[in-house]
Amino acid sequence: MKDRIQRILSLALLVAAALLAASCSAARYARGLETHEIQERYAGEGILETVTCPSSEPDLSHRRAVVYLPKDYYRDSLRRYPVLYLLHGARGNEVTWIDSADVLHGLDSLRQAGKARDFILVLPNVNNYFGERDYKNGHAVNAVRAFWAVDGEVERHFVHDVVGRVDSLYRTVPDKSGRAIAGMSSGALQSLYLFVSNPDTFDYAGLFSPYAYPGIAAMNHPDVYDGLWRKLRRKFADPPARFDIYIGKTDFFYPHMILFDRRLTRKGYAHRFVVAEGGHEWYNWSDFYLDFCQQLFQ
Repeated sequence: MKDRIQRILSLALLVAAALLAASCSAARYARGLETHEIQERYAGEGILETVTCPSSEPDLSHRRAVVYLPKDYYRDSLRRYPVLYLLHGARGNEVTWIDSADVLHGLDSLRQAGKARDFILVLPNVNNYFGERDYKNGHAVNAVRAFWAVDGEVERHFVHDVVGRVDSLYRTVPDKSGRAIAGMSSGALQSLYLFVSNPDTFDYAGLFSPYAYPGIAAMNHPDVYDGLWRKLRRKFADPPARFDIYIGKTDFFYPHMILFDRRLTRKGYAHRFVVAEGGHEWYNWSDFYLDFCQQLFQ
């Protein structure tokens, strides 16, 4: 019965994905911006850098990530910093969160008010690309394709390729107590499976307008997407520091998340379920991000 319900939910989510293709805010850039363009457009109080992460995926040599360092990062050569990995959704790339939600200046404001700890913010490109030619310097992809081409490649290699790269380049806190992962929509799905599949890597997760079960295309990749509740049971055997879920009342994933929240509660998995007004929109994701930043690394 549970499997049947999950299949029905998957079909419903495909319909929702089609709606998302029409309603979700589009990324403004068909191609990824050059490094100097990112720095010129989005400068904040902190230090903005871009890094190349060599890719373990077949036919894709690298991915890019934008890194936002605390302003004193290079002044104190001994201090280590925790890291928040923030994933974009469909139709996005590594600059979409900055461009659509002004997350750098938002984080600056929280720090000025003493509401957020100093941490490194990493904005990686987590699109499903069809090889090197498709990548085109980190371009955004079509939303329907982004949902349909769920192949697990990002989730399989993220810890090695992105987390490992960031740990090698920066003075991070290189254990799960110093790592958080969050994302919106399809990025929240990726965040969920990265969180539960790597129990010793991330201690904090923030899911913004998420869905918990991928669509039919993901059935071809059971190594990544099967066994969610088994993985949650393993994750909560040593409870994480935070597991926060955010959803709007008119979001088309809201009924799905109500059921997910209830099941988490029945199983005794400590989590925070935040319900807001509104739907699957940037004004909500911006607020969710600012709230989640205030919960981290306390």
